[in-house]
Amino acid sequence: MNKTMKTIMAITITFSLIASTQAAAAAAAFSDTKTHWAKVEIDTAVNQGWINGYDAKTFKPNANMTRAEFLKSLVSALKLKVEDTDTPFVDDTGWFRSYIAIGLKQSIIKVEDYTEDMFEPNRMITREEIARMAIRALGKDAEGVKSGYLAVAKKLEIMQGYPDGSMGGEKNATRAEAVVMVSNTLAAKNGKPVAYPKTKEELNTLIQSLPSFKGSTSYARKQALLINLKGTDVFSDNTVTIEYVEDYKRISLNTYDSSEEVRALVKDILKFYYPKSFEKAYNNYIKIDELKSTDSGSNLETNYDGRVFIVYKGSDNTGVSIKIGA
Repeated sequence: MNKTMKTIMAITITFSLIASTQAAAAAAAFSDTKTHWAKVEIDTAVNQGWINGYDAKTFKPNANMTRAEFLKSLVSALKLKVEDTDTPFVDDTGWFRSYIAIGLKQSIIKVEDYTEDMFEPNRMITREEIARMAIRALGKDAEGVKSGYLAVAKKLEIMQGYPDGSMGGEKNATRAEAVVMVSNTLAAKNGKPVAYPKTKEELNTLIQSLPSFKGSTSYARKQALLINLKGTDVFSDNTVTIEYVEDYKRISLNTYDSSEEVRALVKDILKFYYPKSFEKAYNNYIKIDELKSTDSGSNLETNYDGRVFIVYKGSDNTGVSIKIGA
């Protein structure tokens, strides 16, 4: 690799880390979500990149959301590939065109739902519309038609009703409500993490639910899950692996670089397994990660929250292995 290529790669990695850090900082810095009931969901959504704030300081959680804004958030959260293609709508000109196109292709929206061949992208979306899009995204349109989209959305815990028993289908949804509904749609699609996942499918559900996760996952041998935080098709971009090892009844977590994205994901994973002591576990991981394998004390074994915690440096001076005991 020549010097110019090395420089380009270094610059690219630097900008990637800065962008990730800025996104996380933006979510934490919103002045209007600090005490909001949906703060956790909003922060997770912003960190994962499927919705943004209005600016660096405000999210406007109580503002209403447009049809186009919700469709974009849902499509982005589902990680559907968008493409700028023509649609039957006469008002599809704008940044939202590719999201409308993929929405139609995936049957999340249908032309017959709207009048005069107009999607009206800037019209405020209703809870009924959100329920319909969410249920279709889950492949349950037939059930929605039969039982009612709002009823199915309530059944799947995508949205809740009001104290008087109504679902408020005609009401406009706020940005905060929309974020929670998309989050609940993802939970309905991927499932909820089990207490101690053992299969790669269960581990995938856990990883997909973590606030810091964005990218892609793929299955490997036995119960191993490969985690690609860049979301590319390049195998070497799988910088984290996680696996349940049946012989030792332990989770094996391995990292292959020390980027901010990897560290943030490790912290979330440790928080899941060590809810009371994850800061201690994370600090020890960082301590080992910053050592060389030849340094003294390059491995540590202890217990947190009733579970074994083992961390050590790989022989390549880059990777770190963490063992989490049941």
